[in-house]
Amino acid sequence: MEKATFETLLQLLQPHLPTRTVSLEKKVLSHLWFLGNKESFRSVADRFNLSKGTLHATFFEVCEALKLVRPQIIYWPNRNEQARIVEGFLNRTGFPGVVGCIDGSYIPIPGPSEHRADYICRKGFPCIQLQAVCDHHLRFMDILTGWPGSVHDARVFRNSPLKQVLENGRVEEEFHLLGDSAYSLTTYMMVPFRDNGHLSEEEANFNGRHLSTRVVIERAFGLLKAKFKRLFYLDMQLVDKVPLVISSACCLHNFILVNEKIDVEGEFQNEGNVDDPLPIPEDAPQAVNNAAQLKRRRLANLLA
Repeated sequence: MEKATFETLLQLLQPHLPTRTVSLEKKVLSHLWFLGNKESFRSVADRFNLSKGTLHATFFEVCEALKLVRPQIIYWPNRNEQARIVEGFLNRTGFPGVVGCIDGSYIPIPGPSEHRADYICRKGFPCIQLQAVCDHHLRFMDILTGWPGSVHDARVFRNSPLKQVLENGRVEEEFHLLGDSAYSLTTYMMVPFRDNGHLSEEEANFNGRHLSTRVVIERAFGLLKAKFKRLFYLDMQLVDKVPLVISSACCLHNFILVNEKIDVEGEFQNEGNVDDPLPIPEDAPQAVNNAAQLKRRRLANLLA
């Protein structure tokens, strides 16, 4: 994070952070250091000349402050902003109508002693889920975190406020998200054609263009974890606090992207599961599916 960005962050958080015993600068800087590295709490506390208990307290104070300002940093775009995002995706990949890309990411944790099986994801380790939508600049437009790792992406989405936003017409009829085949096909969510080994040339082309556009969300997750390495493994026993930490990192991710010139086309590690979706759920209402299938077919024809 550049110095000017840090100063702007201090101004944003200052009204929400008490500074009786620890300065605002030290609270925020130690927070950033802890998220950006894999050092233990003890090591980070020593680095900033704080007790372990004080660092623990100030770390979560900053998390709570970021939670308060989150609506200013991560928010659903208005109609004019959506149009600019659609134009951005179209210019970059040629895929029309894309207002964002959605996926889930696993944030590994030690796993609680109780109900541990609920947290084991399909890759075999305990984790908390992060569902996110990003734009063409890798900025998060919506996040939801807290579901245990065993829960299917489609269920997380079905129970998310985002689903209500989309169903309540907060996206223009000709716009849509791109999601992998873990999600149901709807008019606001375009997913790939099911590959049963007999895809037409038009369908295969659609899937390829869909994939090359959708990869942006994997790159957003990759950038998030590259900057905040703590998310590669959140060694926290207080599972109820994990979503707060993840949300904090997502807010900082957006804040940096907005305030700094970052080469979002640069090289960094993708999540690596963009080609490994979950099975397609068969739970969408048939009437919606029919309209969505027609929309997807029209898009496939446009992209051919």
